[in-house]
Amino acid sequence: MLQIPLSDADWARVQSLFPEPVSTRGRPRRSDREILNAILWLQQKNEKWHRLPATFPPQQTCYLRYMAWKKSGVLDQVNERLPVRKPGCATCCDT
Repeated sequence: MLQIPLSDADWARVQSLFPEPVSTRGRPRRSDREILNAILWLQQKNEKWHRLPATFPPQQTCYLRYMAWKKSGVLDQVNERLPVRKPGCATCCDT
């Protein structure tokens, strides 16, 4: 099973999938690595968004990034590059 938080080696495998964020005004953007850790935790534990522990970024932030990455195909590519997780986890975060 994949280690959460991601090891530096696992992050290096997928880091190129996430574009460098454009600096904007306002609140600083949460790192892609933090968000990905939260999404992978949900997939491994087969939990719902409202059960995301407080050690991760806010659930709404994670969910919005999850939806954007899912729509753009980034999450499919992440799942291809990282070790296999529990069977049936592909749809566990859709709720």
